[in-house]
Amino acid sequence: MAEKDAAMDGAGIEQGRRAYFDEGQLPLETVRQPVLRSWVRCTDMGLTQGRRQGGGPLAESELNILRQRRESLRRLCRPELEMLAGEARETGSVVILADADGMILDSIGDTGFLSRAAQVALRPGVSWTEASTGTNAIGTAIAERRPIAVHGPEHFFAEHAVLSCAATPILDPRGAIVGALDISGPSASGHGHALGLIRLAVDQIEHRLFRSGFADCRVLRMHDDAAMLGTAREGILVFRDDRLVAANRRGLSLVGRSWEALDDAALGELVDMEQAARGRLRLTNGATLIGGWDAEGRGGVELPMSARPLADDRAEAIDAALAAHGGNVSAAARQLGVHRSTIHRHLARQR
Repeated sequence: MAEKDAAMDGAGIEQGRRAYFDEGQLPLETVRQPVLRSWVRCTDMGLTQGRRQGGGPLAESELNILRQRRESLRRLCRPELEMLAGEARETGSVVILADADGMILDSIGDTGFLSRAAQVALRPGVSWTEASTGTNAIGTAIAERRPIAVHGPEHFFAEHAVLSCAATPILDPRGAIVGALDISGPSASGHGHALGLIRLAVDQIEHRLFRSGFADCRVLRMHDDAAMLGTAREGILVFRDDRLVAANRRGLSLVGRSWEALDDAALGELVDMEQAARGRLRLTNGATLIGGWDAEGRGGVELPMSARPLADDRAEAIDAALAAHGGNVSAAARQLGVHRSTIHRHLARQR
């Protein structure tokens, strides 16, 4: 509740902006922590008020090529884009799909706001990473790996104070960011429900990545409510040779693990197989859930790229990213759009 109150307190944000941008202070009491962290990151990257870092939008031909390269992501997210477009039109907003690099691929919604948004470069072919566009919902959600709303003057650049935006990163089954979904509208209107809608939509998108199962793997689906099985709210864990190789956020939360557990945790460390009964699961953390394994022969898809053995060119890219960031695994992972476990696995092979 404190975060929401701070986000809606326009006077407090303006006071915080003066303290940070004019007086060089950290306004811990008036600015939400994720927003303040983003302001600091932007400053560390050399961004200053009055001078945008990002270049212009991609040429139409370049945007078309990028869209072709991201067609699988666009196809995956199309149902949610269409669904949210109706809500966006009713609230004078737009729904936006960006790739893992923060580049806007598609935006649909209220035609009147689309033209106003274009005036502040909120349109396809423009990068909305923090490095190029400062604090904003798309770039900050990607940097923080979490859902976030950025309201009015919480944006780093004053010109973006006309916007109110909410975004959630889209994670693949290995925890790598593959894109971000966003709703943006005029800050004067207020969009308190937008973040909840975006989170639900991303849950649906991520859930479809598990629809066909995984080749040579066993897929475990679970929840504490039987009615939630088969929905986007179920927890999912994927095992290969009884080793956890993929999951969704809900599944990791149920077993009390993070993405770092991938390639490390064994089935027996998470589920008490001796206590398992038909339709019921006993977790090693003491919880009892309802669930079971996908039927064999259901059909499979290959694991995401980050789960496969590293090709030489990808290994070289990881080495280069690590060198560029002084060995900082988190920074290299953000640059490459993969989870830290992918880099740790690469380093382990070199030992």
